[in-house]
Amino acid sequence: MKLINIINIIKHTKKNPFILFYLLMSICILHLSPMDTMGKNTYFLSTIEYPSLFQKEKTKGKGYGMARDLTTEAFIASGSDVRYQILPMARCIKMYKKYAANVGAIDWFKNAQMMNKVLYANVAHSKFVLFYKKKKFPGGIHFSKLEDLKKYGRIGNVRGSSTTKIVQKAGLKIDWADSLKCNFKKLNGNRFDIAISIQIAGWNTLEHLYPDRIDEFDCCQKTIFEIPISVTFRKKNKAIYDEFMDGLKTIANNGKYREVLERYYENKKIPDKIVALLNQYKSFDKLSAR
Repeated sequence: MKLINIINIIKHTKKNPFILFYLLMSICILHLSPMDTMGKNTYFLSTIEYPSLFQKEKTKGKGYGMARDLTTEAFIASGSDVRYQILPMARCIKMYKKYAANVGAIDWFKNAQMMNKVLYANVAHSKFVLFYKKKKFPGGIHFSKLEDLKKYGRIGNVRGSSTTKIVQKAGLKIDWADSLKCNFKKLNGNRFDIAISIQIAGWNTLEHLYPDRIDEFDCCQKTIFEIPISVTFRKKNKAIYDEFMDGLKTIANNGKYREVLERYYENKKIPDKIVALLNQYKSFDKLSAR
């Protein structure tokens, strides 16, 4: 409701305190309630800023991040709408009651010993790799175990990353960045020679930052860590979880799931583990139809 319309209504109702009170209460409920029942449910979800999996700003020709777009499409298919709030990872894990679910990584909740309190559905799969400048390492980067990377000195990583524990355990010297974009800006500025990132997110960030110089960068094909990308619900929200699962099955079978994936991977091969998830949700729908 536009502000000017609200002001005009108040002018016409100020002589009737009861109507004015009802109007103001309705406005508060509309804007503050975690569920909007005007025709269909609107759920509020928490997520983090990590392009191109989840992001606040829309990328032309793609969307608001692959995992966020898949989540949105699943809820739309089930007849509901969603709104997102970008939060720090630590706040996402707290699972505030006003959020119906979190779009992120189930590993966050495993590490926080919260698996007995949540339900989740994996929507994608991501692998962390090492990015570098070809000029610095023309022969690439080679290692057998993470400890071997100590010889390269400081390594860039995003604060709060799912890789935090493994790099600390390996004794690597980490230069922490507040965002993925900052991580790659430091790599470009030679603050360090290697940057850790989810592969698809890294390439999309470089494409955004340095579109004319993207060929100057490369990444190891060897994975240092893998995580499923998930939509996680409090167990009390099982009805919303069930609704979401129905939506996932729908978009897996009507082609929308693959459409979102192809939008982000473009001419690159969609990873086998993500294709397996897609096929899993397709088969679920077929089984339930029997």
